[in-house]
Amino acid sequence: MAHLQHEYAAVAESSLSSSEHSLSYRSSSSDSSWKHLPRIEWKYYLRPNSKKRFYRKSYIYVAASLLVLGVIATLIWLSLVLSLPQRHEPKAPSNRVNYLVDNWNTPTDSIDLLSPWNSEFTQGIIPLRCHSHNDYSRAVPLFEALAAGCIGVEADIHLPTKAGSKDLLVGHATNSLTQDRTLHKLYFQPLITILENLNNDSTVSNGSNWNGVFQSSPNTTLIVLLDFKSNGIKLWPYVNQQLERFRSKGWLTHWNSTTGTTWAPIIIIASGHAPFNLLNSNTTYRDIFYDAPLDDISNPIYDNTNSYYASVSMSHALGKQWFWKFSPAQLIKINTQISTANNKGLKARYWETPTWPVHFKDYILGILIENGIGMLNVDDFFSTLYYPLLTKFGQNRLVW
Repeated sequence: MAHLQHEYAAVAESSLSSSEHSLSYRSSSSDSSWKHLPRIEWKYYLRPNSKKRFYRKSYIYVAASLLVLGVIATLIWLSLVLSLPQRHEPKAPSNRVNYLVDNWNTPTDSIDLLSPWNSEFTQGIIPLRCHSHNDYSRAVPLFEALAAGCIGVEADIHLPTKAGSKDLLVGHATNSLTQDRTLHKLYFQPLITILENLNNDSTVSNGSNWNGVFQSSPNTTLIVLLDFKSNGIKLWPYVNQQLERFRSKGWLTHWNSTTGTTWAPIIIIASGHAPFNLLNSNTTYRDIFYDAPLDDISNPIYDNTNSYYASVSMSHALGKQWFWKFSPAQLIKINTQISTANNKGLKARYWETPTWPVHFKDYILGILIENGIGMLNVDDFFSTLYYPLLTKFGQNRLVW
C-alpha cells in the first residue's frame, strides 16, 4: 500500500513537472512572440517614415543649392551687364517727323500736324533701303517709317464699305476696318502736303526737277506699295482716281514706250490681288508697277517696264532653316533669285523673314546683303532706325 502511494506520488510529481514545463514553454513562446512583434512593426512601419524624412531633407538641400546657384548666376549676369559697354543709339534728329511721331493720336493728325509747315521736316534722316512691312499697323503709319529712314511703305487697301464713299479703307482684315483709317488720310494727303511744301507747290512739266520726302537725299524716290485685299478689278479704278493729284503734278514715277522710265518723288507698287493683266495691258504708259513673284522671277513676262519689286515669303521660297542657318541649296536659291531680279532691273525682297533669335535675324540680313538684295523687309524698328548696315549714296541713287 505504501508502495502504491509512493508510485502515485511519483506519477503526480512527474505530471506536475511536465505541466509546469509545458506551461513554461508556452509562456516562453508567448513572451518571445510579444517581444518580437514590436520589431516587426518597427521594420515595416517605422522605417518608411525614416526614408521619407531622408528624401524630404534631400529635396530641401537640392532646392537650396539650386537657389543659391541661381542667385550667384544672377549676380554674375548683372555685373556683366553693368560693366560691359552698352550699344549706343544715336539721338534722334530734331525734326518735324519725330515731333509728329511723338504727338500723333488719331488718323487726322497725319494731316493736321503737318501744319504749320516746318522746313526741317526730314532734316538729318539718312534714307535706308528698307521696306516698312505692314506699315499701316504701326502706331504711327507712314511717319514712323520716314523717321526711321525707310524708303518703302506698305498699305493693305479695301473697297469702300460705306454707301456713296470713294475712300479706300486701310487694314489687314475686313473686321479691322474703320471709316477713319483711309488711304487718303493716312498716306496720300500727307504725302501731297509734304511734297507741295518741299517743291514750293510746283514742278517743271517734264518732271525732271523735283524734291522727294528726304531732304538729305532729295532725289530718293519713296516707294508706296498697295496690297490689294479686295477684288483687284474693282479696286483698280478707285486707285487710279486717287492717284490723279500726284499724276497731275508729275510726282509719279512712270514708264512710256518712247522714253522708258521717268523717276519722280513717288513710285506706286501694286501687290496682292492687283490685276497684273490689266496693269500690263497699257503698252504705251504705266505709272503703277507690279510686285512680281520672286519665286517665278525667271518668267519673261515680268520686267522693269511693268514691275519694280520682286517679292516672296522666305518660308514659302526656301522652306525651313534648320539650326538657324541656311543650307547650301538654300544659299544657291537665294543667290539665283536675287541675281535674276537684279538682271531684270527689279528689287528683290523677302518677306516673312525670321526675327528671332536676334543673331539669326542678323545672319539673314547679312546673307541677303552679301547677295545684293534690292530691299530689306523690316517688321520692327524704333522711332529711328540705325542699322549697323548703313548705306551710301551713289549718283543720287541709294545703294548698299
